[in-house]
Amino acid sequence: MDALNTSEMNGLQSRFFDEDPRRALIDAERHARPPLPIEAPAVVQYIALQSQVTDLASERRACLTICENLGLMPSSELTDQIQAVGEGVFLKWERHTEFCSYTIVQQNVEDRKGFVPWSERELGWEDVTGNLLVSLVIGIETKRSRVWKQSGMFDWANPLPLCASLVMSGTTQVESDMTINERGFTRYLVTTSNKEPTRIGRLVQRLIEIESYGAFCLYAWKDVKEIGPKLGEAERRLESITTRLAKHAGESDEQMLDELSEVSAFQEEVTTRSHFRLNASLAYYEIVQRRLEELREERIEGCQRLANFIQRRMNPAARTYRSILKRQAETADRTSRATQLLRGRIEVEIGKQNQQLLKSMNERAEAQYKLQKTVEGLSTVAITYYALGILAYIAAAIAGYVPGLGVKEIVGLAVPFVLLTVWLALKRLRK
Repeated sequence: MDALNTSEMNGLQSRFFDEDPRRALIDAERHARPPLPIEAPAVVQYIALQSQVTDLASERRACLTICENLGLMPSSELTDQIQAVGEGVFLKWERHTEFCSYTIVQQNVEDRKGFVPWSERELGWEDVTGNLLVSLVIGIETKRSRVWKQSGMFDWANPLPLCASLVMSGTTQVESDMTINERGFTRYLVTTSNKEPTRIGRLVQRLIEIESYGAFCLYAWKDVKEIGPKLGEAERRLESITTRLAKHAGESDEQMLDELSEVSAFQEEVTTRSHFRLNASLAYYEIVQRRLEELREERIEGCQRLANFIQRRMNPAARTYRSILKRQAETADRTSRATQLLRGRIEVEIGKQNQQLLKSMNERAEAQYKLQKTVEGLSTVAITYYALGILAYIAAAIAGYVPGLGVKEIVGLAVPFVLLTVWLALKRLRK
């Protein structure tokens, strides 16, 4: 059978199958955000700004303005990504969940000593929304030329760089002092003997992700320092309430329930404000951990590895985030259990009150029933009395026609019959 080309295969698939509308999106996402191929020597500047997804339209307009000022032509323009290329310059804008980023790569920089980072040039940055969180400058040079080392841009504050290690099977050295310099950016110097642009691009991409996701991981640290005391206050108030609840020293259950509701609302407010931020920071932490593992650093004598420096503060921060999340969950559970216990006690008290109320209602109903029976008996007698009074008039009218019968005799003989009739009539009416 002759081989079928791609178009013919797609035709067969569309003819025999109904394609899921998300299939193309899944394939596009799988290939999204590939690392840029970079050939040494080069310089990369990366900028990450914290902004809202609602600013997407204004961010895209600002990026297109910057591309126009640089003389770059956008080669791909997706919803959350813009790529633009020019003569020796490549720009990539990406929209992430919590931030947007600009990556600008320039190959073959001629005047390395006089190089001005792109963030310091008049390119329309004033239209970019969001607050600057990460600014990187990564110099890439070969081991033979050391062009960036001689430019003075990567002169570290200390005689030895704070962090340095070998990566890419020992063919590349990465150096950084991991500090924000006086010009407002962090510097990395990559010295390599590797001539594969794709591998260098993957290395730069890992460094960018380590720096940006590491910053967002530690972004919640200030919030944690504020959450800790508030959470401790909620725990102390809850402990006080549960102690008083156990002693049951005659305190009003309704008052303690109100206090528990206040504690629950306070704790829920703290949790709502911090839950997303802490979980997002832990997600960023896991990404940084994987990127550090992918570097496969080899130690240089007398220098600290990037992983050691980054994990020195990031690991305790991540443990603190998990501790805070665990404390929030446990405090919520204890508050819920205390509330259920107190509500149960209140329901028992209400049940006792209901029993007493039902008992008193039964007693009142019984008394009313007895009173009703008495009234009904008196009513029978009264109605019989009035009926006999009427009958007496009738007897007086017929007494002269019946010899030997007087009014009293007729009324006396009629009493049992009238009484029985009245009693049966009243009994029928009660039904």
